[in-house]
Amino acid sequence: MTMLQFSATLYTATARLTSRSSWRFTALVASSSSTAITSEQSIVSAKDDNATKVSEILDISQKEKKQNSENTRIQTKFHLPEKKLFTENDMVFLKQFQAAKSINDLLDLAMLPNLSMNNAIKLISRITNQINSGESQIVNIEDDERFIHLRKIVKIGNEIKTSNDISQYSQLSTPAMIMVFASLNEQRKRHTPLLRMLAYNIVKYNIRLTMKQSATLLYSMALLNFPDKVLLEKITSDLLEHIPKSTNAVTNTSIITSLGYLHYKNEDVLKAFCNTFFKKSINYKFQNYSSILQTFAALQFKSESASSFIKNFAEQSDLFHTSSIEWLDIVWSLAILDAVQPRHVEFVLDPTFMKRLNNSTKLNISKKLKLLNINAVAQFVLKDYKGPLLDKDSEVFNTPLVRSKEKQMYIDALSETLTELFPSSSYFKTNLNTNMGFLLDSEYRVNNEHKLIKVEDWDEQSKNVTRIAIMVHNYHDYCRGQNDLLGSTYLYTQLLKARGYKLISIPYENFSIQDKIDKRVNYLKQCIMYRQ
Repeated sequence: MTMLQFSATLYTATARLTSRSSWRFTALVASSSSTAITSEQSIVSAKDDNATKVSEILDISQKEKKQNSENTRIQTKFHLPEKKLFTENDMVFLKQFQAAKSINDLLDLAMLPNLSMNNAIKLISRITNQINSGESQIVNIEDDERFIHLRKIVKIGNEIKTSNDISQYSQLSTPAMIMVFASLNEQRKRHTPLLRMLAYNIVKYNIRLTMKQSATLLYSMALLNFPDKVLLEKITSDLLEHIPKSTNAVTNTSIITSLGYLHYKNEDVLKAFCNTFFKKSINYKFQNYSSILQTFAALQFKSESASSFIKNFAEQSDLFHTSSIEWLDIVWSLAILDAVQPRHVEFVLDPTFMKRLNNSTKLNISKKLKLLNINAVAQFVLKDYKGPLLDKDSEVFNTPLVRSKEKQMYIDALSETLTELFPSSSYFKTNLNTNMGFLLDSEYRVNNEHKLIKVEDWDEQSKNVTRIAIMVHNYHDYCRGQNDLLGSTYLYTQLLKARGYKLISIPYENFSIQDKIDKRVNYLKQCIMYRQ
């Protein structure tokens, strides 16, 4: 399958038509290091793993038979002070531009002396428009020196030199603003003031975004880590109009995975996509389904509409469909979605498979923590599991767990609160390594009379003891759009319950590090009383 990729240097789609696999989203992709595989994983590994995944992302832009020229041509004028609107060079260009009869004629105009950025954009727009509409047989001009020259002109013109230099973008049309979004993404420039202005204007002035525009925006927002709430709401609202008519599996997959990367959960949109999964007119491939499954896991989306898809995928998938690293991601996702089967886990924990994983350059900290999660699922969740487990001396158990600064502030506040609530700090522990791939925020124990047990006596009093786990969930532990725990965080809570803990979950909305300690003590006291 061929598709248009967004050029890294221009405000319009270029004509590179190549075949690439759809980008995969795993629970690693996150807006901060505290929300990747685990809130405790190392910041460095999170960034490395995100970079690996992002490099696989598909730039979505589908070839269309006909495009409205008003929507595809950039009609933008970047006015420079003290210059005439039309120069002599502009007049020469305009005359030859109107006389051009082929793409080759248009490419020749790229070599005109002193070609302006506006005129370079016009050339690129006309060229790509002809290719998209099928008027030209040329399908790949990216290597043409003339086209490369045009891209360089546009890139130079698009450089944003100061944080305040955004006035030139304020009057752009909606298609042009979306192309600026894409250009910022390609240049890896997270220019927040400009992004906010573009998002505001797109929401304010646009009637309805097309499927293609929505895909481009979501993709750019995901890679730029710019989850603007209002723009996301508009995009998802407009998508509901287009999804039933969309027949492009790659575009659908990209939109779903972009939403996953942004941690934005909109059940109506996800349900609408579920209705397309088994249509014969849409050619979903295994890699598409794999990406979708991992996104559903990241967003903990397992509604009735998704259940048949998840069940079918779990029944039909096996290691031989994909790479060892992706199989690890798939099994981990199935565990979050409560659909993992013993045979899935056996594949992962088999010594032969483990050797393949250890030889993989992609087995970073994030993947090792997933492996520990799966090993814990085998031990404590799967009732009939009789397969292999990780060796107790495995190096995987030595994988470092590092808190983000923000999360550690919550743990410090929790420790301070418990010290005030309990007789002393000798009755609880914080930051415990569970050996299940994540840290337990805090633990305390009580006997059958509900009396606290000192930490020093925990091992001696193993009978008739209730172990109580406290997990503090900050903003990054939740989905945007819908206040559900992210898939990774949800899995940790399930593993703790399966391990025999009584769980107290504390949401950041009720437990703020800015609150006075008395307020935190009263809230935590209520949680403990309710748990008893």
